[in-house]
Amino acid sequence: MSSSPAQPPSHLPDHLAGYANELVAAQKRLGASAGDLAALLDLIIQKPTTRDQLCDLLEKSWGSLQHLRELLTTLTRDTTESAEFTETLTVAQKAIEAGAPFSLTKLKDALDAAGAHLKKPPVDSVLQSKLAEANALACCLERNYDGAAKHYQIAAKLSESSHDKDAHWRYKSLQASALCDLGRESLNDHKLSEAITLFEAIASGLTDQATDPDKWAKTQSELGNALGISGQRQRGTHQLQEAVATYQRALTVQSPERSPSDWAATQNSLGNALGILAHRQKDVALLEQSQQAFEQALTVRTQEEYPWDWAATQNNLGSVLQALGQQKNDPQLLKRAVDAYKQVLLAWTRDQAPLHWATTFNNLGTALRLLGEKRKGPRTLEQAVAAYRNALAERTRERVPAQWAMTQNNLGTALQKLGERSESPQPFKDAISAYQSALKEWTQERSPMTWALTAANLAFAQKSLAERLGDAGTAGLALSQLEAVAKVFREASHAQYYEHATEQIAKTRELLEALGGH
Repeated sequence: MSSSPAQPPSHLPDHLAGYANELVAAQKRLGASAGDLAALLDLIIQKPTTRDQLCDLLEKSWGSLQHLRELLTTLTRDTTESAEFTETLTVAQKAIEAGAPFSLTKLKDALDAAGAHLKKPPVDSVLQSKLAEANALACCLERNYDGAAKHYQIAAKLSESSHDKDAHWRYKSLQASALCDLGRESLNDHKLSEAITLFEAIASGLTDQATDPDKWAKTQSELGNALGISGQRQRGTHQLQEAVATYQRALTVQSPERSPSDWAATQNSLGNALGILAHRQKDVALLEQSQQAFEQALTVRTQEEYPWDWAATQNNLGSVLQALGQQKNDPQLLKRAVDAYKQVLLAWTRDQAPLHWATTFNNLGTALRLLGEKRKGPRTLEQAVAAYRNALAERTRERVPAQWAMTQNNLGTALQKLGERSESPQPFKDAISAYQSALKEWTQERSPMTWALTAANLAFAQKSLAERLGDAGTAGLALSQLEAVAKVFREASHAQYYEHATEQIAKTRELLEALGGH
């Protein structure tokens, strides 16, 4: 299942050299030129970004760039304005043309000059709204979603004054989407609320289920997305329930025959919202509904037609099957989760999406570990260990430290379980090494509870190794570790964890004494 990593492009500027892996993967995935992607990445990383966001951000920026180029080409070709205006648009085109160095400053200056020209009477509101859209797309390239929302708002007002209802709805929807992007990426709940309010206003004022069902359903689905993002951040379940109800309303109109792609996207989003809600409420029936929604989406999202979306939904399905397998204590469901993750790896390949590939191997490792715990013999647990090690080939400490630590911890757990099925002490030794690696990132100062839980795992592995080898020194290490862990649990008032730790301390002391230690 493993594949070779992509080869990095040459001649990258120094500050982008560390992103060679992501750039070449995006090139293969999107069919974009190395120059375009390097220019887009340069803009993306000027705002706070985590490594695992780059795959999706590059795809989004590439879509905005293509749309902007097409829009400027159309404007230049179709305009009946003066030669001076056409010349200004040509300057804007050249500022972002393929194969040339990007200049967002030149692009914006040219768009401003074109806008100033259009203010002279007679005013062409259609042309002005398209120019506002071009400005919005330019803002999207630098992840200035607030600026994009303002330009879409201008375009919406202009289209309203020209009585173009379709354009007015489209620009208002784009304004709300830009606010949603801002809220999601900057963790700004206020902007998310603005997006929700605007989508609600669009739904009630600009769409009608009876006369224009497609627009109405699309707005409902986008409202559901905004509610879902907000609901994930809130402690309660009200907004998640609202998101579910909104998706279900959209699906009264959308169908696989009428709008297959939109219908499948809504089913996938519904599955996600139901899955989060099920987790919050510990509700198996909701998990089963989530599973059904993902399976519905996969009737349209096939590997042949929509490989990336197919993989995303397969990944979601794997997650919900794994949760169901745990809740119902059903190995068959866990086996189906394993199969779903293996399917994902057919599309999210190492050369096209290295960190997605690694995340999938991490998820596969966990499903295999859970399945392996229910099976006799070591084989499935050995596969879990191999899956985690595959994940670590791309989930390196340098690139994604938090995910690296998580996978090291997961690897430790799988090795510990394997050690219990093996005659050899080696799996316990490897588990100790994996936990120690995780603790390099999950330090007691930075995240005391995460440190304590991982350090407890380390202590249990040390205790198991001490029993296997009859080694008092290793038992002593386990005891010291457990005493440090118990202190953290006590200070954090985690009574259940503290009680478990003190029980383990007593057992480890007994072991130490039995081995002749003190």
